[in-house]
Amino acid sequence: MIVNDKVGFIGTGGIATALAKGFCSSSDFQGKVFVFDINEARTAALKSLYPEKIIVASSNQELVDNADIVFPTLLPTVLEKVAPGINFRRENHIIHIAAGTKIAKAAPWFAPSESVVRAVPLPFAARRIGPVVLFGDDKVSYDLLSLLGAVVKVNTEKDLEVLAAVTGIMVPYYGLVGEVVRWCMTKGLDFKSALNYTTYMNEALSTLMRQECTEDIEAFMLENTTPNGMNELGWNEMKATDGYKPWRDSLEKIGRHYDL
Repeated sequence: MIVNDKVGFIGTGGIATALAKGFCSSSDFQGKVFVFDINEARTAALKSLYPEKIIVASSNQELVDNADIVFPTLLPTVLEKVAPGINFRRENHIIHIAAGTKIAKAAPWFAPSESVVRAVPLPFAARRIGPVVLFGDDKVSYDLLSLLGAVVKVNTEKDLEVLAAVTGIMVPYYGLVGEVVRWCMTKGLDFKSALNYTTYMNEALSTLMRQECTEDIEAFMLENTTPNGMNELGWNEMKATDGYKPWRDSLEKIGRHYDL
């Protein structure tokens, strides 16, 4: 799907930079990206990567005047102060991504824009892989975000916040993979082979589970467990030590930040 929209980023921190890279590196994105940040080095760095697609605006107002779709990517406390000084247009499509700030609170900041949706993009959007959570009905925003990976459209804002909490275990997941890789290395395997095998295996496991697992997750696990085999041994050890408890506890603590 070809997207010709003009996209604007108010602020060019880490997630805005990842999104801009994702759009500009997509052959299906034929639009322009407007950026503004008080840190001119950030906008200059982005401009140098995609000089034909990125336009550095002179102000937030110039950005909003030109962009069809606007990502306000400042911290909520900063955005709440900056937004009243910007004259948004009714035609602006706003993709609100500020963590922990509900649409009901944020939407007035972008008035009179009639389209405000909320999304949870992640850093690997720069490579156009992985999921993007979306709450709200706006085809323009949906089509744009589809360039970045798989859009997971949810029915309620609470659903979005549940999945936003799940993003808090990304780095702990890296830690788990790291433990496996380091264990392999203690047995003499080189780092690259250990990392490649472990990550490729986990990619395949995720794909299989997404395609075949029903709501009865335990039944799916049993179907993939050989009686008296190594997976049964590993699973029994995890259950015996309640090895999944730290993951549940982490999610509960993260969820409290979203009042879950």
